[in-house]
Amino acid sequence: MRISILINNFNYARYLGDAIDSALAQAGPDVEVIVCDDASTDRSWEVITGYGTRIRSWRSPHNLGQASAMNAGMSMSSGAWVLFLDADDRLDPEALAVCRTLMAEDVAKIQFQLQCITEDGRPMGRQIPYLLHEGDVRPLIQRFGTYGGPPSSGNLYRRSAIERYFPLDTPAWRRAADTPPFLLSAFHGRVVNAPRPLGCYRIHSSANRARGCFGNISARHGDMLRIEAHRRSTTLALLARHDGIVLDSPPLHAPWNLRSRALSLRTEPERHPYPEDTLASLMRMQADSLAACPGYTWSERRAAQLWLLVVLLVPTSWAPRIAISNTSGRIRRWFRQLRTHVV
Repeated sequence: MRISILINNFNYARYLGDAIDSALAQAGPDVEVIVCDDASTDRSWEVITGYGTRIRSWRSPHNLGQASAMNAGMSMSSGAWVLFLDADDRLDPEALAVCRTLMAEDVAKIQFQLQCITEDGRPMGRQIPYLLHEGDVRPLIQRFGTYGGPPSSGNLYRRSAIERYFPLDTPAWRRAADTPPFLLSAFHGRVVNAPRPLGCYRIHSSANRARGCFGNISARHGDMLRIEAHRRSTTLALLARHDGIVLDSPPLHAPWNLRSRALSLRTEPERHPYPEDTLASLMRMQADSLAACPGYTWSERRAAQLWLLVVLLVPTSWAPRIAISNTSGRIRRWFRQLRTHVV
């Protein structure tokens, strides 16, 4: 069964070769690699053309955003399964081999954790996401507007579960265009988790890290919250238009989104998009969210509540430092080790 790896790129020449090499390293003759460049101004096209006929490629004459590159990749590809690999990430050599063992007719998406690496590819000793949900995740989407899953590079989709939503509207999805397939595929089958991390997520934005923001896109927590609201509302509109499924605004916020909400309130209150937020309201929202979100142990819920309380109470200058430490993964490992020793 053919698998299409679609790499979308804009000005990531310094990482692009690593991503393409990892895609070409996947075993099997039925893997196609397609690289779509969104009018890069660096050496990206030189890197792409250097691979000759080993890959297929497309170059936009104008920079139109992520959706444009993803649309092009979908139209050029023929795989029954599709993986959108970001140009600054990479796959493990056995990634698709492991995923093949999990394919089934009722599976819409196979997802896996990603190891975090530095700009120069060194392991950071942690994985994302903190939590992976699987099975029928539609109730979670209805409740939270999302579910536990990885960034774009950690998702392998059954084509029939996502192709109806393409082409994506280019102006609406200049960024975060991986959201529609992530959320909407779940309405066409089960989500299955791979047993271990199968790729790497590169963290290379020092400006973001200095503010305690995760990832490489938004350097401000308020902007992250606005993007998240746009992603959710626009994606649910697609669901209503294509499938006739109308979901109301979710009643709860996902625990990981409340992290950004608390940091936005503390670090840049003048830019915070929810002026009604207070310490008490955020603590109450988090308690409700953690109680309703599967996958957390009692100890992990208490640790998350303590973390949020500290962020909301410490001096403003300390809040980003606490976020930078990103202790949630360490806390989970510590609790697991503790339970093992107790047993």
